Amino acid sequence: MTAYAYFFGCVIPNRYPGIEYAVRWVCGKDGFDLDVKDLPDFSCCPVPGIFYSTDKETWLLLATRNLVLAQDERRDILTVCNGCLTSLMKATEYLKDPKSMGKVNRVLAQVGKKYTGVPRKSEGRRKVFEPVTVRHYTELMAKDIGIDAIREKAKRPLKNIRVAVHYGCHYLRPTENTTVDDPNNPVLLDNIVEACGGTSVDYDDKLDCCGAGGGVRSHVVDLANSLTEDKCRNINAAGADCIVTGCPFCLLQFDNAQKTFSKEGIPVMHVSQFQALSMGIDPISLGFDTHHVSAHSLLRKLRGS
Repeated sequence: MTAYAYFFGCVIPNRYPGIEYAVRWVCGKDGFDLDVKDLPDFSCCPVPGIFYSTDKETWLLLATRNLVLAQDERRDILTVCNGCLTSLMKATEYLKDPKSMGKVNRVLAQVGKKYTGVPRKSEGRRKVFEPVTVRHYTELMAKDIGIDAIREKAKRPLKNIRVAVHYGCHYLRPTENTTVDDPNNPVLLDNIVEACGGTSVDYDDKLDCCGAGGGVRSHVVDLANSLTEDKCRNINAAGADCIVTGCPFCLLQFDNAQKTFSKEGIPVMHVSQFQALSMGIDPISLGFDTHHVSAHSLLRKLRGS
């Protein structure tokens, strides 16, 4: 069994602890009983929209430090955020360049750390090292756990729930060289939603940005919210009961922006929360009270189904 290290990032612990609870519950003994461990020394990934865009040396150093922590534990990193996926996966690709790795390691040596990658096999007497593996929660669930297993665990299928799936930009194109799904026709998140009993509805501009990407939310919030409003208008037109995403930062944007242009809004949740609901968890454990858009309309519909 593959061993993983939880990487929750910054948004989840600070804004949406219900997502962390859902991930732990789904991955734990009540769910799929995976070998996942906390590494308390993990830091910010760091966020690609700010660090990578402005200071690549600092970005790579901080990202590599996180990779070393997983490397030394011989664990793959399990990310629950699109931005963290991009930052850490992109770093593993930069570190394939010996000059980049050497430069970073000279700094890491000051804190007693060194990135080598993970020894996977030997060729004669020579060990062959491979990059630390970085996995997205959605990919792990859909490909490794499997859609059939997710369906079997859905003790309370979320029937009659119409879901607008939002993938997010960093999930679709995490690096220039690697993808985890078809960036032009992604299916993994839709497949998980359907395995949980929901109906994934199509809507215009489904693959568009949530509005917050690239630092827009931080610097031009009116523009970010306007983009989100356009997307929510299309989601409403499709008759969705909720929005499901695999990215807490996209969730943050949908959840916060809607209060600027809608009185009620469309409930939005992380795919782990949607899974946990289908597996019979008590909704009170999922932290919906910390969301700006109330989930009461969705939960009422679930109780009536």
